[in-house]
Amino acid sequence: MVKPWKIAIFSFIGIIVFLMIDAAVYIHNIGYNNIKQMYRLQTTGLSIVQIESDTSGYERYLTKAEQPQELLKARMKKEGWTYISQEGAGYFFEKDGQQEIVTMKKWNHFYMIYDLKLKVANLAD
Repeated sequence: MVKPWKIAIFSFIGIIVFLMIDAAVYIHNIGYNNIKQMYRLQTTGLSIVQIESDTSGYERYLTKAEQPQELLKARMKKEGWTYISQEGAGYFFEKDGQQEIVTMKKWNHFYMIYDLKLKVANLAD
């Protein structure tokens, strides 16, 4: 006969193992460095931080701003770019006859990611 305390102990151990595996998969999918940047964004009061880009030739920024579109326009204006228009997730900017497209996408419920070509503008705080 199986004792009830054994069932409780094995159930508790099973739940702990499941939670550890779930956390490991979450960290693996997001990336450890990006988790550090999410924490930095949350605790320092910064509005935009640079994160790792998985696309060669592009840089990526993370924000948790309530109005990420307006923040993007303001940061690009600060860098000398003029907002032209928006088509879907692409925001078009122009500077000295050169056009740049910055894409924005939702990431992990509360965060937005900006993708733009390398060395076009520094959006980070």
